Amino acid sequence: MFAAWCLPLSEKRASKESMSKRLWQLGRLWCVGLALLTGAAAAQEASLPPAPPRDLVFPNLSLPGDEPPPEWARPLMERAENYFTLGARAFDANRSESAREYFNLALDVLLESPTGARAHPALNAYYRQLIERIRYYDLQMQQTEAGWGEQRFTPSPLDLLRDVDVSDADIAGVEVRGELDFTAVAATPEVRRFLAYFTRGGGRATIANGLRRSGRYLDIARRIFAEEGVPQDLVWLAQAESGWSPGALSPAAAYGIWQFIPSTGARFGLTQNAWIDERGGIEQPTRAAARYLKWLNRRFNGDWLLAMAAYNCGEGNVERALARSRYSDFWSLQRQGLLPRETQNYVPIILSMILIAKHPELYGFHNIPREAPLRYDVLPVTAAVDLRAVAGQSGVSLEVLRGYNPELLTCLAPANYRLRVPPGLRGGVQAALAAMQATPQNAGGAVRTRLARRKRP
Repeated sequence: MFAAWCLPLSEKRASKESMSKRLWQLGRLWCVGLALLTGAAAAQEASLPPAPPRDLVFPNLSLPGDEPPPEWARPLMERAENYFTLGARAFDANRSESAREYFNLALDVLLESPTGARAHPALNAYYRQLIERIRYYDLQMQQTEAGWGEQRFTPSPLDLLRDVDVSDADIAGVEVRGELDFTAVAATPEVRRFLAYFTRGGGRATIANGLRRSGRYLDIARRIFAEEGVPQDLVWLAQAESGWSPGALSPAAAYGIWQFIPSTGARFGLTQNAWIDERGGIEQPTRAAARYLKWLNRRFNGDWLLAMAAYNCGEGNVERALARSRYSDFWSLQRQGLLPRETQNYVPIILSMILIAKHPELYGFHNIPREAPLRYDVLPVTAAVDLRAVAGQSGVSLEVLRGYNPELLTCLAPANYRLRVPPGLRGGVQAALAAMQATPQNAGGAVRTRLARRKRP
């Protein structure tokens, strides 16, 4: 396009007329070039899909917070939100670099404003929510771009249980059987409804798949819950939260087997940076989940059902519900409709899943094959290494290394990382680590506010 602008302005027979003609042609070409540039930009923008409705992407998001923003903050938030929407469009159009640029611009609007992102509680609340929404997209871009192949994220089972349809006949035919180690079994209509759904309705596959995957992580979860003094039955929260999938991701940016959102994960010590997100790991988030449940149980005077409800919707929501009620138990809060709808279903879902998981044969699940328990050796990584090089030198496939270390967001294992390897393959990986002269990289810092650019390897 730009070569056309460089027309010769003299020729052997040049005259004033020809010069005028050339200038006229040049002007016309300039206009055409401008139109093409404008059209290309418009076409590029038009190629993006429409912005997703905010209430569909993040249905529970409240903007900008409990306290209305002042007038001077509204333009800042609107500009930031516009950039965020453009980033979400670019993401949906598989344009990761453009998405990151838009997301960075959204953050810059607040960070580089004279007032700053924390100048008002409402603005600060919006800023925190914006970061978590961007983090939701960034996690997916990291997984796709860092050599992991196709999208590894899976939906949380809870996202598929919002509207459960069970016939009255199926519910009437359900008998509540079995016991729990942390509360008396309550044969409430809600528990019977989900037992019917999981045994006679469309939920059988959810239970069967979860039971199969549980074999890989159940021993680890039980050991850690016992060490933390949490009832063993509560390990089955993972069945409802993620179906025992480390890659489960909800629209609210809850991630991993135990579905921690970024802020709660950070509260309980889970590292989240450009290389590692321990919410998607194995031992660390399991211990964090046990400690969170134990903390909630103490906060609600030893009531595990209220602790489970708070695990789902946050302790603040449960405390506000208790303050509005004359009662102090979960079932009363549920009957009064004082808890979020998902939480009203959450506890009955957990109770029914635990009963089935502990007594599968009583509920018609026979001979469900379980994945082999995860066993591994741990090797310290003293300097950052590329797992592709480790795989090439050790003979252990990259896919196996990835599966044993699901918290890694890229193919880089940072310094001071504890690398899990299959039993019996320790020697080859250890020799590869010792032989590799990896260049140290800054892979252990905290999450930067601006998103790092990552190229495809």
